[in-house]
Amino acid sequence: MFNSYYSTKDICQIFDIGREALRHYERQGILNPKVNPDNGYRQYDYWDICMIIEILRYRSYGLSIAETKKTLFDLDFEKIIESLEKHTEEYTKQLIQYELLLKKAKSDLFYMRRAKDELNKLLENETPDLFFIPFATTPSNEYYESMRTAFNNSRFFTTAMKINYSNDNMVLEGQITNKGYADFLGIDKGIVIKSSPAVLKMIDIEGRRKPVEEAVVDNFREEISKKYSRSFDTIYIALVTRFFDSDKMLHQYYLEFALLS
Repeated sequence: MFNSYYSTKDICQIFDIGREALRHYERQGILNPKVNPDNGYRQYDYWDICMIIEILRYRSYGLSIAETKKTLFDLDFEKIIESLEKHTEEYTKQLIQYELLLKKAKSDLFYMRRAKDELNKLLENETPDLFFIPFATTPSNEYYESMRTAFNNSRFFTTAMKINYSNDNMVLEGQITNKGYADFLGIDKGIVIKSSPAVLKMIDIEGRRKPVEEAVVDNFREEISKKYSRSFDTIYIALVTRFFDSDKMLHQYYLEFALLS
């Protein structure tokens, strides 16, 4: 190993970096491979390999080239510790985010399977704490910043409607998610829907590009009112998925639900 040399091509393939990156490290004085006098090609030995590993490690911590050079040739423990602390926090946040995305993917899969097997059936299930953010059109609206954050983290959200029959059938359009996701994103302006037993129904609206019509929700309300012999003041409806089938027919799967407590 100590007598082995690697070509520039070898190094690029091993580390998956470009030639220009290697030249840049040389120009900055942090990499100095030997040059074969017979052909002018660079030769990278064991020392160079170790140096490249260190360069890439400190660069992955977020250090600039200048900071990496200072760390390698003028060790600054405080700078290294500070950078490691920062990246530990970032990686922890990323890990939590991926755990939440995995949880959401499993939840989406659960509802997609129900969409396939239990379409148009009334079901009962416990809903988790949910978080609804009404759409806002002006920056002065209290939900505007929450809406922007939700749009920029759309993997966690889906479009939804909240229909309040006790308030002149007021319809709020917006985005809905698990409250835990909203908490992770630091969103606090919105409407919390507390965990509760709920009645649900998955529906498929075919062939229409516009959002679900209120009449569809009215039918759901009428159906569950008869079943439970009571009135429901608030109905929610959330988009599960939309797609075109092989016949180019548009399908929009919605989950309608109302709280039972």
